[in-house]
Amino acid sequence: MELTRRPYPAFFSYVGYIIFSIFLAAAILEIGSAVVRHAYHWIHPGIAQGPASPAYQGYPWAQEFWKEEYLRRGTAYKDRYVPFLIWGGKPWHSEYINVDESFMGNLRRTANPLNPACNQTPRKLIWMFGGSTVFGLGVPDTETIPSNLSRQLNSAGSFCFVIVNAGVEGYVTNQELLLLVEALKTGQRPDMVIFYDGVNEGEAATSAGIQVPHLEFERVKARIEGSLPSKLDFVQSSNSLGLARAIAGRFTRSDSYAVPPAELVARASAALDNYEANLRVVRSLGKAYNFKVFCFWQPSLAFDGKPLAPFEQQLQRHILDSKSFKILRAVDEEAARRSLRDGDFVFLGQVFDSVKEPLYIDQYMHLGPRGNQIVAGAMANWVGSHAAN
Repeated sequence: MELTRRPYPAFFSYVGYIIFSIFLAAAILEIGSAVVRHAYHWIHPGIAQGPASPAYQGYPWAQEFWKEEYLRRGTAYKDRYVPFLIWGGKPWHSEYINVDESFMGNLRRTANPLNPACNQTPRKLIWMFGGSTVFGLGVPDTETIPSNLSRQLNSAGSFCFVIVNAGVEGYVTNQELLLLVEALKTGQRPDMVIFYDGVNEGEAATSAGIQVPHLEFERVKARIEGSLPSKLDFVQSSNSLGLARAIAGRFTRSDSYAVPPAELVARASAALDNYEANLRVVRSLGKAYNFKVFCFWQPSLAFDGKPLAPFEQQLQRHILDSKSFKILRAVDEEAARRSLRDGDFVFLGQVFDSVKEPLYIDQYMHLGPRGNQIVAGAMANWVGSHAAN
């Protein structure tokens, strides 16, 4: 008796063929998109940032430093889970960049010069908190803001200062406050605490909602909640989607980035409310644990009256019409007003107003070595005049 041939093998072969074709088409699309994007960027390189900034002219270490920086970013950039704080740095050691393990986590090394007065004078310990500008993205260990501040404080006066660089890339004051609390719980005690913030507070105000607790909030929240978009978030970084966004952007009207004035006011107000609330908690901790608190708001391309060098003008034009730039400008303006009104922090948004030379190295407001020196000088003047009070 002849058996009837069952159709199932043919059906599964068709399904397999369709699945294979889909994956093959996706691979071809991804490779093709990568080729198109690289070709476009080769023909239209856009703004050369980072190592191309003229802020590095006259610094012979710049080329070798950036080789190390690219290696560090490829292996250690915001890739370590830290309880409560979400992420932190990884240990890293090279000639110009060193991130050491410590009681406070993995922290960038500070160059603390020896002061002859330290032989007779007790050392004053300073913990300095902030985001990537405090960490020192774009400069060697010796040229970070904490290293410059230590050098300037220890070169004048009779005090001896040792500064711990507790800056972590991407941190806002919410995370910095938690890092301070966790450090105090270890039993360690600083004599002074310095907070240096601004740009990341403004960036947090550009996310969904009026004010979010940290950068990349939506992505981290989706990962924790296990939503479907979080399982596919690798697609966001694909060349295919990147090309699609670039094409769509060519047809997007500039006024689509317009932000209603009421929304700008609300976001700026919420950002400063959150920032000042964190500072009040820090000052309460200072009274409880007997340390002084100094808080500074950083300069940015969105606010300051610096005479911009041609490179800095390019950076500003590149982001001038973006929603995030407009919100950051509103946040900076609100910070300038509240600094005068409340006196909770020192506004450094105008510290570069008379500096014509290029200081910024990228559109994220990171500074080259000279910019860090000027900021540290302003801090040193303030801290030095208030240290004995």
